[in-house]
Amino acid sequence: MKHPLLQVAGSILFTLLVAAAFGTEPESDRPRIGLVLSGGGARGAAHIGVLKVLEAQRVPVDCVAGTSMGAIVGGLYASGMSAEEIEQAILEIDWKDILKDDTSREKLSFRRKRDEDEFLLRSEIGLNRGEVQLPMGLIQGQKLLLELKALTRPVAGVRDFDRLPIPFRAVATDIATGKEVVIGKGDLATAMRASASIPSAFAPVEMDGRLLVDGGVSDNLPVRVARQMCADVLIVVDISTPLRKQEEITDALAVADQLTNIMTRGNTERSLALLDAEDLLLVPDLGDITTLDFPRSGEAVPLGEEAARRIADRLARWSLDEERWLAWQAGRQGGKRRALAPRIAFVRIRNDSGLSDEVLRQQLGIRPGEPLDTRKLEAGISRIYGTDLFQLVTYHLERTPEGTGLVVEARAKRWGPNYLDWSLRFYGDWHSGNGLDVGVGYTRTAINPLGGEFRAIVRVGENPDVFVELYQPLDYHQPFFLNPQLELMRRSVGFFFEGDQIAQYDFRQLRSSLDLGKELGSWGEVRLGYQYAYDRFRLEIGDPVNLPEGSEHEGQLYLQFSTDTFDNLYFPSRGHRGGLGYHLYRRSLGGDHDFEQLTGYWTAVGSLGRNTLLVHARAAYQFGKEAEQSIYGRQDLGGFLHLSGYARHELSGSYLAFGYVGLLRRLNERFSTVPIYLGATLETGNTWEFAEEFGKDWIMGGSLFLGFDTFLGPLYLGVGAAEEDHQSAFVYLGSPF
Repeated sequence: MKHPLLQVAGSILFTLLVAAAFGTEPESDRPRIGLVLSGGGARGAAHIGVLKVLEAQRVPVDCVAGTSMGAIVGGLYASGMSAEEIEQAILEIDWKDILKDDTSREKLSFRRKRDEDEFLLRSEIGLNRGEVQLPMGLIQGQKLLLELKALTRPVAGVRDFDRLPIPFRAVATDIATGKEVVIGKGDLATAMRASASIPSAFAPVEMDGRLLVDGGVSDNLPVRVARQMCADVLIVVDISTPLRKQEEITDALAVADQLTNIMTRGNTERSLALLDAEDLLLVPDLGDITTLDFPRSGEAVPLGEEAARRIADRLARWSLDEERWLAWQAGRQGGKRRALAPRIAFVRIRNDSGLSDEVLRQQLGIRPGEPLDTRKLEAGISRIYGTDLFQLVTYHLERTPEGTGLVVEARAKRWGPNYLDWSLRFYGDWHSGNGLDVGVGYTRTAINPLGGEFRAIVRVGENPDVFVELYQPLDYHQPFFLNPQLELMRRSVGFFFEGDQIAQYDFRQLRSSLDLGKELGSWGEVRLGYQYAYDRFRLEIGDPVNLPEGSEHEGQLYLQFSTDTFDNLYFPSRGHRGGLGYHLYRRSLGGDHDFEQLTGYWTAVGSLGRNTLLVHARAAYQFGKEAEQSIYGRQDLGGFLHLSGYARHELSGSYLAFGYVGLLRRLNERFSTVPIYLGATLETGNTWEFAEEFGKDWIMGGSLFLGFDTFLGPLYLGVGAAEEDHQSAFVYLGSPF
């Protein structure tokens, strides 16, 4: 006869094994409990607080139905995560970063980084078949989807949501019909993302031939869905935003928000009417936390706990004893473990752009036969998305007889592949007056399977310019490229004596070039090229100075290295940016002079808290007396961050040395719409006409300024000063680096 303790232990072990094997507890006479979680944006973090109390009370959940943020929290819980794990994940998310599509600048391809030198305003305006096209949402949701993919990776192979540790349904809306769509199959992360697609803010998600938006439009509180799934009784959590009071409706945005709330509130009330006497309804008091207050998500969690604790006595009737609770928990964890992905048997690319699948395969960097390396996968996805050709790049695991494979889906921008972008540059100071340049650029991407691009830019204003180029990778690996360019430009150049402008020249140039280059990852490139240019220098105002009127022909070979790891081009907090060039000017290459030139610059940035230190150096040196006689190859200083106390281009010569140390301090809060910086620099440098003068008579100066990171681009307001009573006040819109 067996010992009674052994019998009890055997019973517990059998229960745990059954739960682990089948992902559920043995049959019982307890009611089946359904959990219903409403939408409400950032307010949805209160759902986590409710889950924490359910776990503390040992209340099991047999199925979950959620909408929008409720679908995200509910889907994560259904995947096997605990309430504490979900809370930690939600609070660790950088919401400011995740709620925008921009790839972090460090991960952009070097080609895309160079775009910022030309365009301040990346408009995302498509121009196709003679029509202007726009994105279907301000945010495509790339980062949010990848975050959800990472959190649900343990169940990535589960395609039927009834086979999750807890059966689950996400509710979305078909934007074409307005009807509710209940998602119970497919990719869990994509289902959650679809349910949370706030119209216009987030782009719709395409699933099974339908365009899906936020479920709050049709069913913000999916009571009926949970009841039909499994539930005898329901625990319903409503965190939807209440209607504004009349005195709170003060502008057009408030009216639009109220209309959305009215629509959501209407279907929520219809769902509440379906509740029975045995069901439990929780409505946490979330105060002034709004739908978009994601930085305040942490405040909503304890408010959800508080609401659940108020009905703890009613929850207690569904509490399990310790043994059955452990069995239920084991079933959840067992279901999660079974879905872990093995080695990758194959890699498939689904790509609807003009780019070759092989190019994307090379960018991805995942090979069959390797174990799934999530960091490597995410880096590859970031490289593909960093080409800026796709509205969404995602992946899922697919089980087939040949094994578990990786399927990467790259969806080209619906409004591409032809784009319009804008450039805007404004500068003004005491000495040289004001100048405004406005430009428009047309870019045609993916003109062939290797990823060739055509670009044309036209600028008007103080410095008119017409620029045309072709960028053509030479193979599927894309490290080498050809880049022919043609440009016609005009610039007014002033000459100064003791702070006064004594002459102004009209400088015009027609240049053509052909570069052979190689990209060095996302951090740099090297180019070897030939350039021919026709330069004309004509006096407009004043008397002839150092440079006579006339024209010259320029012929040069050059070797140029460039690097850029700035996290932000306009207000960087880390990284470096620089270049080094060797230029060989020869008559045999079509020019009028024989000389050589070395040019280089380097800017390094590091931060501690809200303070950023910048160190910059720039130099140019020429070899050969003819350099001092030529128009081309000249260097200038003056203007913001180029000896700020001087007027733009006030100092000019064949030789240059310059540097500064600067400090930027962020003044306002991290999540402010327009970041504001206080900056100061200490600067020194000069230009020289003759080699024997190089390095003599350095000029000291500096600046004090405010910087604003506006939607039009970086705006700087400040004053500069330098030796010999040079002073200036300036306004500058554009990149200073």
